[in-house]
Amino acid sequence: MSGQRPACGRDPLEERLPITIPGAQIAEIIAHALETDPEECCGILFGNGGVVTSSRRVANVHDERATRYTMDPLELVHAEREAESRGEEFVAFYHSHPHSQARPSETDIDNAVESEWTDPYYVVVSLAEKTRPIVRAFQIAGDRQVREVFINTEDGHKGTGPKE
Repeated sequence: MSGQRPACGRDPLEERLPITIPGAQIAEIIAHALETDPEECCGILFGNGGVVTSSRRVANVHDERATRYTMDPLELVHAEREAESRGEEFVAFYHSHPHSQARPSETDIDNAVESEWTDPYYVVVSLAEKTRPIVRAFQIAGDRQVREVFINTEDGHKGTGPKE
């Protein structure tokens, strides 16, 4: 099931393979972010084993959409059923930061930990520079540790990754 929690005893940020997001999906995430700017967008990336095959936009129902996001709970339930019916899982959740950098905010980390959705990756797109959107991916562990992971594109080239 897409919402499975990690097994006990697992290192919260064990080394995982990079996430693979096809270029078309990256373009879709950026387009979604630009369309909803100046509000944050959000959505889900489906697939298996860290490889994204499709995405789904989800309505942001937060009262303060310019600086926060909350995925519509009913759409989230429908997305879980959709993934299950296709034999897929939630590979990642994505959202935008219209005015700040592409990294999880303290609120993003709090929400991931409190919801116990720490298995999927978190993809953040920054529109701080509207003509140069930045897309980055992260793991968020239950103990609030955050690790950036590489994004591979469909053709196997490394896209973005951890800053040294």
